Amino acid sequence: MVTIMNRQLSILATRQVIDLHTTCDCPPIPIRSLDWSAIDDNTYDASYEGEDESGSIWRCSPSGHGATEAEAIADLLEQLAESQP
Repeated sequence: MVTIMNRQLSILATRQVIDLHTTCDCPPIPIRSLDWSAIDDNTYDASYEGEDESGSIWRCSPSGHGATEAEAIADLLEQLAESQP
């Protein structure tokens, strides 16, 4: 069960509280499936880890994407649920 209060999500199954941040980034292209993004402000981190033989390595925390804000939040919650042990 998920409860949204003041843009904070409380995920009861994992006792996890996330500080939800959503953004509408409408790029100038006709495809609208990735206009919205959602992240957890408490844990989001994108960092450059250097290079290996395959090229650059970027590490990034889960982020949700979708055509609507609700789809982006659902995508983020799905990724967070998959990352839980």
